[in-house]
Amino acid sequence: MARRTLFVIITLLTLFFLQSVQARPVRIIMLDFADETGGSADKALIGDLNSKQFTEKGVYFLQKSLLGSPGFTLIDRRDFVRQIEKLQPRDGSDPVAGSFFATQERRTPLSPTFFNAARSLNGDALIRGSLLALSTSSQKINQGGYQTEFTNINLRVVLQALDTTGGSVIAVEEGKASRKFRQTSSVQTEIGEDALLDLYQQAITAAIPGIQSQLKGRVNKNEKVKVWIATSADPALIELDGILLGSSPVEGAGVLWGDHTLTVTRPGYETITKKIILEHDMKITVPMISNQLNAQERKEALSNMNLRMLKIQ
Repeated sequence: MARRTLFVIITLLTLFFLQSVQARPVRIIMLDFADETGGSADKALIGDLNSKQFTEKGVYFLQKSLLGSPGFTLIDRRDFVRQIEKLQPRDGSDPVAGSFFATQERRTPLSPTFFNAARSLNGDALIRGSLLALSTSSQKINQGGYQTEFTNINLRVVLQALDTTGGSVIAVEEGKASRKFRQTSSVQTEIGEDALLDLYQQAITAAIPGIQSQLKGRVNKNEKVKVWIATSADPALIELDGILLGSSPVEGAGVLWGDHTLTVTRPGYETITKKIILEHDMKITVPMISNQLNAQERKEALSNMNLRMLKIQ
């Protein structure tokens, strides 16, 4: 009896843990929608619709759909824009106040991208949308000597999710919506923008479950790990993806899991730029190369240079 009770308790705790993990929302940043229709819509049916302005409204429908989904948390677009504006003037190259680098000028600054801003806000994915098609198809039917034409208006969108650590596409899903209209010689229908917006919302909503399914498990891969970074010539400036971490040695900085670009600079030494993958807490030691070496010595030093990376259990 005691064993059975213990088994039930363990099972319930396991299920509770799994549900908690699955319930963790994906932090989403939304980019703009692009018009990929080529302006091919039937003007006789939809009139003089501004396809670009119409397309841009997709962001609001995407927000509305995601807000109703328990699997997502939306990051305010204004915070995202502010973060980009904050990073851009810095260019990842501001010196540490009061350090001996304060009067030194960066020779090879790295320009930040919107991925840097997304990572700074702890985003898991960026979602962008495209309006692929806004088209019509028709069918003519002869009914008792009377000819009736049925016109379908079709709208198709695609949503793409981008990984914030490397920019790779991690999810793609299409959504479609359509509506049929009866046209006769005496009744000709022109679709208003309000009806088209309803179709637009339906198409975006149809794509959400597929995106949500493909993004399952991505949260765990965007957890933070800790890094300790030292060089053979401390102190040196340490940057990750163009964002200044500080002067070495860097102690236990929290960074997102995944691919990163490490840049190390110090006056009198070669600038070191390396691609690294962080999947665990890691201690990294960077060998520095004096710029006083002749061409042959520099070539040999660079060819033999390897980062020392120690995984911390």
